[in-house]
Amino acid sequence: MIPSKMNDTDCQYGFEVIEGITNATEVDKQTWPCELRVFWVEIYPFVTLVRGLLSYGTVFIIVLGLLFNLTSLLVLTRKHMRKSTMNLYLSALAIYDCLALTMNFMIGVLRGQNKNINKDFQDHEDLCKFHGVIVEVFNLLSIWIIVSFTIERFIMIKFPLKGKQLVTPRRAIYVIIGVSLGVLVFSMHKIAVSGFEGDSVFGYAACKTRRAIFVEIIYFYVAFNTWFPTLTIVTLNTLILLEIRRNKKKRAQMTTQSMSKSDEKATKLLLLVSSAYVVLVLPLGLIQSTELIWNNTQKVLPSDPDYIYFMSTKIRLKWARAFFFFFYQLNFAVNFFLYVSSSSATRFRATLKMLLGIKVDQQEMTWNNTMKSRATKNNSVAPAPSDDGPSNRDLHLKKKEFLPESEA
Repeated sequence: MIPSKMNDTDCQYGFEVIEGITNATEVDKQTWPCELRVFWVEIYPFVTLVRGLLSYGTVFIIVLGLLFNLTSLLVLTRKHMRKSTMNLYLSALAIYDCLALTMNFMIGVLRGQNKNINKDFQDHEDLCKFHGVIVEVFNLLSIWIIVSFTIERFIMIKFPLKGKQLVTPRRAIYVIIGVSLGVLVFSMHKIAVSGFEGDSVFGYAACKTRRAIFVEIIYFYVAFNTWFPTLTIVTLNTLILLEIRRNKKKRAQMTTQSMSKSDEKATKLLLLVSSAYVVLVLPLGLIQSTELIWNNTQKVLPSDPDYIYFMSTKIRLKWARAFFFFFYQLNFAVNFFLYVSSSSATRFRATLKMLLGIKVDQQEMTWNNTMKSRATKNNSVAPAPSDDGPSNRDLHLKKKEFLPESEA
């Protein structure tokens, strides 16, 4: 609730409640009138909660995320796991998630909690540029690897016959390399253009920069980082679910077009991973977009009657963005739990048990069963001759016995 117009001399809260203000100037008095100071005191408990989440909570996410992503990578890169294109994408995702946790969130926490570390960034613009590039790179890579995996699954489900030829481990590696290089080249614009760095959710002071500041590019960044991949994933997932439904009907009719069990398991795991991404990123995208529109479409001066309402809404949106950013970070740490809990990740769980020295049931070792099946087919004994009469080979030998030597 926004208080009604108050006389500044009768205000119950002085300027000391506003961080960074010790001796209030005339500009401070205009920027922070009594009503806005009262609002700040009311919202401050929520601000304190968010700051705790983005410091202690983020450290917790970083530690667990690194531990479980590295464990996932160890499992996914076993010899019998590398033959699957799905595991190649998930391995790349684990690597990029680890890099995002360290180069983005860990550095963000350090800069926000330690003024000396942040001062090193402020005193060296090249370091700020480097940080801006790597934050962009690893955030986008994790997202677009999921998009690439989703496109691959859509091809496999929609065009199962062509997909067997198009979707191979070698091509998956090419796609991962291509996406990585494309995102790296795109992120290089941070060397010349500054974006969201001026208002970090971790609360550190922005670097002084000579880079161009284009407000409009932030709209594109938000779209490329949230809306475009989210809409792509949601659209393709919807089409995949519809195709799975059709395949079930085809399977019931015993047609040859239904997808294999392995493809179905890989698709279900994809749907789980991509749905988790959408759920965790969508609130942040909504708040970011609303905040951008609110801040950049309205120019309200302190003398304007709507100034209090404008500024209180701006503050709410800023800290709501920071609150949902905390949950967005879970995207980079949660995949291990999805693999373990998914009924489609039997091979992942079995390999994890082996690495941990836990006994694995023979039926869980699906790769051994597949190898045994292939070995049986390759080493099978030819059937015995039929009792109904001589074989074609016997007749041919008999014929050779009665032919002249030149004709044989």
